[in-house]
Amino acid sequence: MGEARGGYERERAKLTADHLKKARRLIAAGAVPGRGCEFADTESPGLLLRVTRRSGTWLLKHRSGTVRLADMDALPVSAAREAAERARVAVREGRVGGLAVDLATWEEAHRRGFSAEDARDAAFPEPLPQQTDGDRRRDGPWNWADLIDLFLAYKLPRLKSRWAVQFERHLRRAEEGLAWRQVSAVTLEDLVRVRDRVARERTASAAADTVEAVRAALDWAWTDHAPRAGLQHQPFPWWRERLTTAWSSTPREHTPTLEELARTLVLAERHRALGGTGKETADGLLAALWAVVLTGQRAGALTGTLRATTRPWPDRPGWEVWTWTAVEMKGGKAPKPHAIPVPPEALAVLARFRTDPASPFLFPSRVPNKSTTAVGLTQHLTRMQGKLKAAKQGGVTLRPEGDLFASHGIRPWTPHDVRRTLSAFLDLERLGGAASAILAHRPPVARGEQAERELAQAITLRHYLHTQRLELKSEGMSAWTNAVLEAYAAEAARLKA
Repeated sequence: MGEARGGYERERAKLTADHLKKARRLIAAGAVPGRGCEFADTESPGLLLRVTRRSGTWLLKHRSGTVRLADMDALPVSAAREAAERARVAVREGRVGGLAVDLATWEEAHRRGFSAEDARDAAFPEPLPQQTDGDRRRDGPWNWADLIDLFLAYKLPRLKSRWAVQFERHLRRAEEGLAWRQVSAVTLEDLVRVRDRVARERTASAAADTVEAVRAALDWAWTDHAPRAGLQHQPFPWWRERLTTAWSSTPREHTPTLEELARTLVLAERHRALGGTGKETADGLLAALWAVVLTGQRAGALTGTLRATTRPWPDRPGWEVWTWTAVEMKGGKAPKPHAIPVPPEALAVLARFRTDPASPFLFPSRVPNKSTTAVGLTQHLTRMQGKLKAAKQGGVTLRPEGDLFASHGIRPWTPHDVRRTLSAFLDLERLGGAASAILAHRPPVARGEQAERELAQAITLRHYLHTQRLELKSEGMSAWTNAVLEAYAAEAARLKA
């Protein structure tokens, strides 16, 4: 033995199995000198085999302290050198906190006779490279947030713009609390909690919409992307049967009277500023409200009407033909282009409103190059019914005029309800075929005199562009427009009186 350090005699050498044998002999014979002795390895700086009267221990000395590696009998020299190197790296990188567990695993693996490779893998597993969001979405396994984002990217371009906004809102409600959970780990209990939370915070119908959106997303993942979604071992889509909601929609059958529609128009013009802000309803929105009543068209397509798609009708001076493409129209798997003739009397009413002539839209909003929307129309009707509006900093926009509908005997109605009123009116006028054509419905089966009359008209339809039946529609539009204007004049006079 050579120099003594801390009361331990020390020998420096390239350690081998012979040094382990020597240490064991010293312990067995009770011949360990003084406090003990150390064998310092010249091949691995700082690696020591410390031998005391009862045991031997592998240690690593470094600048700021000493790390215990393992019992002498647990590691051969080569394994002790590797443990020392792992400990040096951990000290250098500031990972000393977890080092004791790694070294204990290393020691136990060798004690149990693991191969060097298996012991290394157990104690010092190589960290997997960090997977990027792009890699995970390409290769899987997907998180719940991945599923939602990727399904929306697939689904939204296939939906009409208005419904696309609503659909995304419904599905995003299911993201809270689950975003980083793997899709394969999301359970029925998780989704039931989502359903109940949405029902509690919003409405039962909103919860039903969220459930439908979630089921659609999971169906898409299970059918088309099972390995990436982690659903390849899912034998059956349990969410179809197990994720349910008790709510079901009831068809709306509101049919406002012609007088109620006309009274609403009078009140909308009379009460331009609803609430205490003094901000008046835009002319574009009022014009769109009139257009909904005068034409019975679906508000989504109507509010987005482009000026470029309206044109004079050469066969009828003063009339215009408004057109929409199949993409703009709603209905089934094969929507068709649609056109309606608009009589001069209706155009004269719309001309009263000062809309921006430079806008590409027939019913522009206050925002440049934007149109009014169906949602905007519905919200305006709810404001007329006295619904309060949240304001900044927790305030509320009051409605001093109250519920104009209730105070004037108008039952609540929506833009879509006008279609039933128009259809019912023209049926009474024996123009049911015209109503179906105006509303882009399949023509009803006519009988008797009405069938002969409409058939005679239909014979000439083949001569009209794209079989739009403009002559048939024009008769219905004239009758309905005149009825609306007469009712409007009567309601305006009554309210004035």
